[in-house]
Amino acid sequence: MSGAYPYTLKKLIETFSLLPGLGEKSATRLSLFLLFKPELCETLGELIKELPYRVKLCKFCRNLSEEEVCSICKNENRDPHILCIVENPVNLSYIEETGIFNGYYFVLHYLLSPKDGIGPKELGLEHLTYLIKLRDIKEIIIALSPTLSGEATASYILEILKDYPVKVSKIACGIPMGMEIQFVDPLTLKKAIFGREVLKEK
Repeated sequence: MSGAYPYTLKKLIETFSLLPGLGEKSATRLSLFLLFKPELCETLGELIKELPYRVKLCKFCRNLSEEEVCSICKNENRDPHILCIVENPVNLSYIEETGIFNGYYFVLHYLLSPKDGIGPKELGLEHLTYLIKLRDIKEIIIALSPTLSGEATASYILEILKDYPVKVSKIACGIPMGMEIQFVDPLTLKKAIFGREVLKEK
């Protein structure tokens, strides 16, 4: 479809098509929309260029931040002894918006997937155990989507925590199997967190 377009436009469509969730049609619409909006193109270009250099991982929770420590980890009004493990910053943000959790977080950024080369190191699990000791964590809530990868990752985390004196719980199964957390309505998510299933006592 993009073959009839000028070279620069065609390359932009091809590049947009590499982004998750964007097929050639969506990439074409975006490219044509931007074609006559030079100011927006300049703003986007600057932001995209700066993105990998300005946004980094918080040294404690691995959430996205422009500073060494993110705003959540800086907040001393939160419960320091409870930690919620989430897959990605999208899920963290969604839980935060519901206002139902007041502890700290740990962001994995991936789920275990040996065939894709994603193991414990990529999930930062060594840093997780360091954080448990540093913050004297008493309870860990595993808030991963109930997919096959999510369940496998939760089981692995439970295994590595078996010798640590922490209570481990998992959000309740009110969330349908296979559904990602960011697509769950706030009431169901609230019930899942407050009705969490205990996997391990201290």
